[in-house]
Amino acid sequence: MALMQKMRNHTHVILWALLILFVASLTVGGLVGGADLLDVFSQKSRLKDAAGIVDGEKLDAVRFSELIQNEINNYRDQNQELTESDIEQISDYIWNSYVNETLINKQIDRYKLYATDNEIYEVLVNNPPQFLIQNEAFQTNGQFDYQKYLNALNNPQGNEWLAVEEYVRIYLPFEKMQYLIESLAMVSDAEVVEEIVLNQTKANFEALVIPYTLVARDTFAIDKSEIKKYYDANRKNFYVPETRSLDFVVFETKPTPADTFSALQTIESIRERLANGEDFATLASEFTEDPSGVANGGDLGWFGKGQMVPEFEQAAFALRKGEVSQPVITSFGVHLIKVEDKRVENSRPEVKARHILIKIKTSPETLENIRAQANLFAFDANEYGFQAAADSHKLVVRNTGPFNKDAKYINYFGPFPAAIRWAYSNIPVGTVSEVLTHEMGITVMCLKEINKEHYRPLSEVENQIKNILTSEKRIEKLKSISEEIYALVTQDNKFDNAIAKYPQCLLDSYTDHPVNAPLKNVQQSNAITGTLLALQPGQISKPVLVANRNLVIIKLHSRQDVTPEIIAQEKEATRMRILNNKKSAFYTAWINDLKANAKIVDNRSNLYY
Repeated sequence: MALMQKMRNHTHVILWALLILFVASLTVGGLVGGADLLDVFSQKSRLKDAAGIVDGEKLDAVRFSELIQNEINNYRDQNQELTESDIEQISDYIWNSYVNETLINKQIDRYKLYATDNEIYEVLVNNPPQFLIQNEAFQTNGQFDYQKYLNALNNPQGNEWLAVEEYVRIYLPFEKMQYLIESLAMVSDAEVVEEIVLNQTKANFEALVIPYTLVARDTFAIDKSEIKKYYDANRKNFYVPETRSLDFVVFETKPTPADTFSALQTIESIRERLANGEDFATLASEFTEDPSGVANGGDLGWFGKGQMVPEFEQAAFALRKGEVSQPVITSFGVHLIKVEDKRVENSRPEVKARHILIKIKTSPETLENIRAQANLFAFDANEYGFQAAADSHKLVVRNTGPFNKDAKYINYFGPFPAAIRWAYSNIPVGTVSEVLTHEMGITVMCLKEINKEHYRPLSEVENQIKNILTSEKRIEKLKSISEEIYALVTQDNKFDNAIAKYPQCLLDSYTDHPVNAPLKNVQQSNAITGTLLALQPGQISKPVLVANRNLVIIKLHSRQDVTPEIIAQEKEATRMRILNNKKSAFYTAWINDLKANAKIVDNRSNLYY
């Protein structure tokens, strides 16, 4: 999920993702001498259909595919390896962006928030797009030179600025729309003061935790009538949406001996260059596939025994100073090792070494062969049945178990959006998929079962309800005990008698503790925060229920309240922080509301991309 987080971090305005392809099509350097605009939308494609439909508007399949490919290329240009799962995540990200863009465009049309020529000119003069600021043609000593930019702007050659103007004409209405929505966000003085108080007030106190486990589970008997009554009153909680399950076989995409031989050949060619006098560190920086070794010439520093995998360690310690190893195969790939020095530290031998790593990768030829096997299996499965084909090909049939349409993961594979989309396309039970690719391997699937939406019967959820009712009764009993404990504490303003009677209780002291921070053994709770702010020094609180589980009694010793001076000092910065968070939340909620009320058809399972 790290990839998706990285993508989300740079998409405050959703439109920008959809303008990547447009920007990439501009040869901006030519703005000072011969720009051209690539017609990226004219390329031929094997795509079978529209990517989707949003409120009757088709999402262009060619553009969708190109946006995905462009994002993939961006990551690969940064030498980031992408798995099939990563590519699926990129597809989902582009899909959501494309849907959002379409919905926002409809609102732009509704409110007629178009960009005028004067507005475009003002943007180009006073707030040029980032891709222009970063262009070397407009830089002096690596810094944006506004005069160079202005000269080019005021002296266009031919129609070179038309593409840039069109770019601004596209994104400016989106900015207007976003500004309009975000302008609804407001922050009161009370919100600001509350935020400062919560974040900056500290207290000295004792807290007695009365644990949920104080009341034994088997204290209560739950009869059948109670269970039935609860079920009837809460039947909606036992609703189960439609689920589907898939049978599948997997063709593992492991490297073959030929792939290992290819990596060995690469290593041998490097070894020949070393023998001809070339520098090890230089060749390591050029060829190693160990990311940490590119910048430092494969330097591993000093290491002792037990720090490397056995094959690597054995080879390294067998070498003499200055010697280069034969190819060494480990689970990481094929290595060349050069020992630069040896020593004994604290009676422990160590070596200083560099290495060159060539990974053993599954070749395109191997993948093609595996894919051919998978295609043959898929053909046989359609002809003779899934299980019969699996038996014939000596493959093990597994099952995903049930999953719903909104599932993020399926058993065995984890994230696999393509499979989930396919399973919920308009197909009957028994349908065999085309060959699908996942980081776990190449797979062929069969829709095994469709379980219609339903309510779980009482017999199935009886134990679950019994646990719920038991928990409720335990809490009620715990509340009763907590009142007794409270009475003991308030008798002499101490916790000693309560702990003596109920040793399971946990007493902790806190010094300069932020009132908004969690306590030991207790998660963060607004109820605890409110109690710490409401108590006066020396007072003892009534039992406070936290997360419908534990109860806490607090004795406040002192509190460092926020002064008017601190509020005045922090007020504006806090206001801006709250306002920015609200703006983002408003905009996100607005888009989500548009999607919730739109008719969206996802056709991605019908596309090749």
